[in-house]
Amino acid sequence: MKLIHYTVEDFLEILASDAPAPGGGSVSALAGSLGVALTAMVANLTLGREKFKDKEQFVRGILEDSRDSMKDLLGLIDSDTEAFNKVSDVLRMPKITDEEKALRRTAMEEALKCATIVPFSIMEKSADALEDLEKAVNNTNPSALSDLGVAAHCLLTAVNGAWLNVLINLGGIKDEEFVAKYRAKGRQLLTASVSLAEKIGKQIEDQLS
Repeated sequence: MKLIHYTVEDFLEILASDAPAPGGGSVSALAGSLGVALTAMVANLTLGREKFKDKEQFVRGILEDSRDSMKDLLGLIDSDTEAFNKVSDVLRMPKITDEEKALRRTAMEEALKCATIVPFSIMEKSADALEDLEKAVNNTNPSALSDLGVAAHCLLTAVNGAWLNVLINLGGIKDEEFVAKYRAKGRQLLTASVSLAEKIGKQIEDQLS
């Protein structure tokens, strides 16, 4: 049974147990999906209202992008746990003979790369969703402005959390070119997302004040 098919209560019970997965990566994807769901909600609260008729097509684009992002991030909740499980499977491989040790090293390298790429994808999707959210700030129903603020916090949490998962997996990878690539790209995404989230937050707080 996929994690996304659990009730909220059951998911939290699994999360709170001594099982190592789902963990921070899946929670980051969940945080991102909550952020884009809130963005979609605000778009829906704007569409069909006479006051925003001239922005209908623009807001509909935000809604469609948000729903696509929500679907992608929901999928990554399970993908992250599956990637972790692959690493766990490798840890159970035999390592007595030289051949077994070599096979295990190769398998671990590939598993850790997968476990890096998944949270990096969470970062990418959440960073893109922040850009869509920024478009919504001054073009959607102001009555739901605080919801966009919460969405921004959720999306930044997703980026930050996924980045930590990228880092912990990069630490075990021997491929220096791979490590350098994902460390640089991840840091760039993180820096841009923090800056954008702060900008969005200030805009929202100024309007609410």
